[in-house]
Amino acid sequence: MNLFGATDTLRLVTSSAANLDVVALHATTDGSATNKGKTRTGIASAATTVIVPAPGAGLERTVYDLKIRNRHASLANTITLQDFDGTTAFELLKVTLGAGEALIYDGISGWTYLNAQGQPRGAFAQGSAAPFLGIEQVSVLAADVVNNNAVANSIANITGLSFAVLAGRRYNFEFLIDWTSQATSTGARFSIQGPSFSRLSYRSAYAASATGDTINNLVAYDLPAAANSAPAATLGNIAKIEGFISPSADGDVIARFASEIANSAITAKAGSRVRWTEVI
Repeated sequence: MNLFGATDTLRLVTSSAANLDVVALHATTDGSATNKGKTRTGIASAATTVIVPAPGAGLERTVYDLKIRNRHASLANTITLQDFDGTTAFELLKVTLGAGEALIYDGISGWTYLNAQGQPRGAFAQGSAAPFLGIEQVSVLAADVVNNNAVANSIANITGLSFAVLAGRRYNFEFLIDWTSQATSTGARFSIQGPSFSRLSYRSAYAASATGDTINNLVAYDLPAAANSAPAATLGNIAKIEGFISPSADGDVIARFASEIANSAITAKAGSRVRWTEVI
């Protein structure tokens, strides 16, 4: 992206108060000498902001790297990048950045649109709703999650083991959970919870003995209603939940679990993961 003369600037139009950090790297030349520079801009309002100033009369400025990140915790921000000649604004790109998302330009690869986890998204102009159609995604549980409820069979979220879905889309998914039990006499159940749906079908399977699993074919959340009687051992237990969902509302699909016995802990271990694919 090149700017020329005393009035040619690069501007960013923002739609909300979501905080944006903008960093531009550029090189300015007068035809014989070249000077490199960096322009940093913080934006926290709906405004039109110059993010790369004009190089000056008789000069040329090349913007070879541009990073724009929405660092707000929850708000989205629709941004419009403009080439402004001092009189007329020419739109180059318009993107909705969800909370934590970023837009990156470099002179070799062009534009890259990243989600809050730093992964490339499959489409522009949809913010946190942008799809990864046909691309498998993975999220890994960062820390152990314990269910040690004082009421037996109280189901709870495995916080951190979830994925976001959008209404009108279709997904397949697989949770693979490494879990332990406080005692060989303490059974468990594993299920999911999420937004309203037009179709849901999934299978939940988890250890019931040294040679077998409890297997449930399910069409509603938080099933089965009862925990099994005991795992094979306190360690080395695996739960697998896999299926398909067509949500009718946006939300998160999250793994859930319950202990058969009050105050007898079951633990979903760090490193458990969910992988999912949007299929339509």
